[in-house]
Amino acid sequence: MLATDKGTPASPTPIIVSTSARSQKSHCHGPAGADQQLLQHPAHHHPHLHTASHPSHLPHHHSHGHGTACEKRLEAETPRRNLHELLLEFLDIMLSCMVVAPCVIAYWRGTWELMGVYLFPSSVPLSAMASFLIGGLGHFIFTVTQNFFKDYIHPDRRRLTYYIVSRLYTAVFGIVCVNMWRGAWILCDWLTSVDSLIIVSVVTTIALIFLVATRTLRNLGAAPYTVTMDHKSDYFEVDTMFKIPGFHQPGLYVLDTLFSVFVIGSLVVIAWRGVWGIFDLLLFPRDRAKSAWGSLLIGYLTVFVTFLIHPLMRYVCRRISGILKLIICDIYYLMTFFGAVNAWRGIWNLLDVYLYPDDRLMSFWLTHIIPFLLLAAIKCSNSILVRGVFIDGEGVGADSVDIPINYVRLHFLRERQKKNAHQLSPTKPAPPHYYLKPEHASLGLTTEKDKEAQSSLIEKPHPTVQMV
Repeated sequence: MLATDKGTPASPTPIIVSTSARSQKSHCHGPAGADQQLLQHPAHHHPHLHTASHPSHLPHHHSHGHGTACEKRLEAETPRRNLHELLLEFLDIMLSCMVVAPCVIAYWRGTWELMGVYLFPSSVPLSAMASFLIGGLGHFIFTVTQNFFKDYIHPDRRRLTYYIVSRLYTAVFGIVCVNMWRGAWILCDWLTSVDSLIIVSVVTTIALIFLVATRTLRNLGAAPYTVTMDHKSDYFEVDTMFKIPGFHQPGLYVLDTLFSVFVIGSLVVIAWRGVWGIFDLLLFPRDRAKSAWGSLLIGYLTVFVTFLIHPLMRYVCRRISGILKLIICDIYYLMTFFGAVNAWRGIWNLLDVYLYPDDRLMSFWLTHIIPFLLLAAIKCSNSILVRGVFIDGEGVGADSVDIPINYVRLHFLRERQKKNAHQLSPTKPAPPHYYLKPEHASLGLTTEKDKEAQSSLIEKPHPTVQMV
């Protein structure tokens, strides 16, 4: 998703890009057989953002009788959470806000600034162009070679090789992502004015309009709204906007990749750069420390509000569809975008002000190395990557506004599955998700199983689902 401070995409925030779902039809708009098909063959969900895939071939029906069944399914699909589950969710949010997000931002800041030190430091335009080419070419290579990595680098074959290659992959891809953002950001600064509030506002508004028109506003989100686990099932996966299969249509796949990387990616950077620059001009412009603290306060207050209203947004999105749902989702995406930009700007500038201000090079190297090692140790290193394209409003029901933070909950899920393995017979399925009640074991599996598999710290679960 984005970068950060002046050389960061509106605070380098790896932004996330989306999972692909071709259709936004809800379960209620398909025949009963289609619901079973969804349960038996769940669609793939990308780890990096909050969207669930949904088959596009299901027929669309409207009938009054079907509405009753639809309401019952939605009611059953709605998770019933007790105090224990709410506590786990709160711990996930705190982990994201207090550990993962600061580490991701610090990594982007260190890497971004190191590029300025070592990549043509005497020429800003040349340095920016070099970063943009490194980022664009690197994104393209990692996208078109993802199937090679998925086919040949797997822990079930060579575990040690997998762990070495996968972490090197993340380290190199992280540098590529930062360079892509840095290049686009600085080129935008160079080609337009950073001192004119009117020009910055106009450029930012145009970028946002294009993102809304292409239904890619969702890609503006970043930490602390996402925690991407280092899970083997989708470690090397990079989604493109139109989801063209590479082997069957290589020409269209290349065009899809180029459009996703250079068009959508650049628009996201411009939007981040614009909002970041507006706060540079308006929020204590003569006092960087006060400006940083102000952004941090604004950012985390916005983050708190967006997390607070998230259950309400999920409730609303389960009960509406069409253009109204898209509008509601876009409003929520803009709120998370505003919160993320300010959180990034605050932490980024505070590091500039307080972390070895007299030894900038040491400060940059510390924030490049230590956060990456910490994220790798807790199996969240992929959170630094900005890859894939997400589509606005995609997903079944509440998945269109899902916030994929399932770290602590997945740990407890693993422990619960171990316990269930001793208590349940081989033919009796374990509950499909940490908060689903036993009577709901066969409902809502598509999204819940996908989120487990794609975000998990553990082996991808393969519970047997018994259809009722």
